Amino acid sequence: MIRNLYIRNFVLIDEVNLEFEKGFSSFTGETGAGKSIMIDAISLLAAERASSSFVMKGKEKAVIEGTFDLSDDPHALSVLKEAGFEVSDDVTFTREILSSGKSSARIDHRIVPLSLLRETLKYEIDIHGQRDNAYLLNTASHERLLDEFLDDRDLLEQTKEAFDIYDRLKEEREQALTETYNENDLEFLNYQIDEIRSAKLQEGEEEELAAKEKQYRSMKSSLEKLTAVFELYDEQISGPFYELMKTVASMHTEKADEISETVSDSYYSLNDAVEQLRDYYESYDFSEEEINAIEERLFEIQRLKRKYGRTIEIINEKADEMERQVEMITHRAEYLEKKNREVEAAYSAYLKKAQKLSDVRRKRSHELDELIRANLCDLMLENARFKTEITDRSASRTGIDRVEFLISMNRGEDLKPLSLTASGGELSRLMLGLKEIFTRLQGIQTVIFDEIDTGVSGPVATAIGRKMKSLAKDCQVFSVTHLAQVAACADMHYHVSKSSDDTNTRTEVHLMDPQEFTEQLALIASGEITKSSLAAAQELIERNRG
Repeated sequence: MIRNLYIRNFVLIDEVNLEFEKGFSSFTGETGAGKSIMIDAISLLAAERASSSFVMKGKEKAVIEGTFDLSDDPHALSVLKEAGFEVSDDVTFTREILSSGKSSARIDHRIVPLSLLRETLKYEIDIHGQRDNAYLLNTASHERLLDEFLDDRDLLEQTKEAFDIYDRLKEEREQALTETYNENDLEFLNYQIDEIRSAKLQEGEEEELAAKEKQYRSMKSSLEKLTAVFELYDEQISGPFYELMKTVASMHTEKADEISETVSDSYYSLNDAVEQLRDYYESYDFSEEEINAIEERLFEIQRLKRKYGRTIEIINEKADEMERQVEMITHRAEYLEKKNREVEAAYSAYLKKAQKLSDVRRKRSHELDELIRANLCDLMLENARFKTEITDRSASRTGIDRVEFLISMNRGEDLKPLSLTASGGELSRLMLGLKEIFTRLQGIQTVIFDEIDTGVSGPVATAIGRKMKSLAKDCQVFSVTHLAQVAACADMHYHVSKSSDDTNTRTEVHLMDPQEFTEQLALIASGEITKSSLAAAQELIERNRG
């Protein structure tokens, strides 16, 4: 959800800094005051195309900055983490547009490509105008939306996996049918297979050898110093020190006996210390031959990696693939027969999963239809009929069904695709009814309605406002509206106004307090502020509170 929105030098907005909460927020104001400018600004944060026309006249650049709470958006957090960001719940997104038309995008003040901005906020913002081509109107998304409603992820995943196996085997068969090889190809393939297999590469081997080599290199300096210690002791210290001890011991005087004991203790202490060093040296189990063997093996692994793949696993898989190619060349007829059996078995396994998925879709799609019908009744579209139509299509990763949402808005009318039916006002109500269901499934955090209540009034307007309030239980809802009935249902109320002097026109936005909102509601509803209009406005607020 959007926590903060900062806008500077954008179209008619000099500077605004707005704080937002969860729930339903309405934006009201006179026609032409610039209410939709706010939506344009948020659209830019969602990676819409920028234009120099957005920069306020006489200014060098426009800035739109939004801080989003992404704690309930695992997709956004995953995208940011993958892009190298230190993930936190609150993230700041910035768009700067220069008067020259150039623009830049930032996430937490780091310049990023627009595509990253778009992917990160994929499920954060859904902006709906009176006649936009949103995801709900796109037939290609209907199957996915139905599956999200059914929430049988295991069966869907099993179908995808079964198709991938079938598709891979089918591709291998097609390759065998189209490719031709000569004797030189066969000889070269056998040479490469023998080169890999004779190396007997084991996964994890390289890491183990590299660790041993590193250990040896870190110890090598110490071992060289130990060797020097032993040579010094054996050649220059041990013999003379022993003779010194014997000579002192042979003096046989009171003072000499005392010194002799000290010299003797020193000799044997030093001898013990050197022996301990020898034990430590001998416990180190690397020989020069073993180190050479490790280095040669690592060199061989690197050579094969450069030639066949970046990991041992890939190299071995490459050998498996070449062995299949050899089998295909040398036993072409048998290979094709075997591959045909594998393809048929894989398709049969896929078809079982896909048919089971299709059965679930056909059996339970009416649950979605009923839920949508109830929502449309709430929006005073009692004669509307909604149907999830499922027809056969060719095999794909998501099954064997073609799913399309059909609607009939009036009694006696035939069902038609969503994009081909309903007037502007009816379509807006239809989309609102659908979004209360699908917004939850999509995980969308902020839904913005830009004057979708145009052309309606009275009880219908109240129904729209209450449906937005209901939707706001699950996400943040913004509505640009000119209807008192809709605004009265909101939790927070923002007023958009326009002012002019001799040279400039400016749009301002501010959060209204309860008294200001009551007066604004009275003005919207009746065109003037009187005792009776204020009383009617207060009654409208009370009726839609809670």
